[in-house]
Amino acid sequence: METYRILYRIKVAHDYFNTGPCNAITLRLTPQGEALARRRGLLFRQTAANEWTLLSCADPAEDEMLTLDLCMTDAHFPLYTEWDGFQPSAAYTLELPKQEADIEVATTISLSGKKRAIGSGICTISLRLTADMAEAAKEGKPMQATIHFRAPSMQWEYLFIPRGEETATALRLEDTTGTVEFSEIEPFAAYGRSCHRTVSKASVPMRQAYGCKLRLVAQDKGKPPRTLLPHVPVPEPGRFYDAEQGNLRQVCYY
Repeated sequence: METYRILYRIKVAHDYFNTGPCNAITLRLTPQGEALARRRGLLFRQTAANEWTLLSCADPAEDEMLTLDLCMTDAHFPLYTEWDGFQPSAAYTLELPKQEADIEVATTISLSGKKRAIGSGICTISLRLTADMAEAAKEGKPMQATIHFRAPSMQWEYLFIPRGEETATALRLEDTTGTVEFSEIEPFAAYGRSCHRTVSKASVPMRQAYGCKLRLVAQDKGKPPRTLLPHVPVPEPGRFYDAEQGNLRQVCYY
């Protein structure tokens, strides 16, 4: 019975998803990669969330190149990924293995200069099969790389639009956990309506989930504070494209 050993392992990490699975990226063999795998008896399998493993039952031929497609599976991926000049329709390349185990996408993956083929991924990974790789596999210490995507930091901008007549003399947006602080709420005009606007005092790293708990509080003249919105949602990427650059907008009605 043939015994397979791990030849190489590739992991994907994205700060936006915290420590959870990155649902925006997947890996697969290209047609050329599938052909080489069949000839050399290689197996390429997803072995965990955001982890893919290349297995072999024999030493690979020296310097043969296995090609993989890194594919984007979420259309909102560019909105929460820090990658200056990223072009979703362009073709990128990445050569492996590298000396460093943690690969920063924004500074390592480069444009291929070729037109992206229909059905192909955003990046072609060329994995060179080497003698060092085979030796490390025999020792039970297979080579690996983590492809690391960073998430940008954005200021949170809130627009609060009253549904009826405004009675409060002052409004404030509070985070009961103390994680995010906001500027004073001021009058503003947007979407043909009079509203109120506030922006976070500092930029917040974009995440799929946050630990903050926001509420909108009103102060009526001569009366104790009252809560208008007990659960203010956090901003979501891709909902409002007309915000200033660097701002992540959320619109709430009260």
